[in-house]
Amino acid sequence: MKKIFLIIVCVLFLCGCAAPTFETVEDANDVPAMAKPATFLIDLPQEAAAPAMEGSSGKLYFCKDYDLAVEVLPSGNLDATMQVLTGFGRKDLDFIQTKRCGVDCYEGAWSSAGETGDQIGRFLILDDRSYHYCVSIMAASEDAGACMPEWNEILESVALAEG
Repeated sequence: MKKIFLIIVCVLFLCGCAAPTFETVEDANDVPAMAKPATFLIDLPQEAAAPAMEGSSGKLYFCKDYDLAVEVLPSGNLDATMQVLTGFGRKDLDFIQTKRCGVDCYEGAWSSAGETGDQIGRFLILDDRSYHYCVSIMAASEDAGACMPEWNEILESVALAEG
């Protein structure tokens, strides 16, 4: 009986020797501050002086033979940005990655079938790690060839300037 009592007392003493449990406190509503977007510079054609449509993230311009969209989207998911611009994911597009204005630059082209016929499009994305500065241009396939010199000028003019 004494042995059982001694074992029970030892077990009770050892139960109090467990490692302490620490609880951390975290502010779940803490939202990181977003950097202020840079100034997005682009030389628009004269017929695109006023946007036809304007939304929270960008503007749409209707030019003579093509449509031009200028958008600023949150950075972080290049695949989602390409999906928004082209309707295709990053794996479905061939694009060129370079540097421009000290940031990553992605350029590419795509084609799609639409209600009015086949469409040809080009896009350019500048990624400063806070925002994606995007330009996309689309035209009917029969008009796209004639528009290429003007598209090249527009896309070459894209630049970023500090805030």
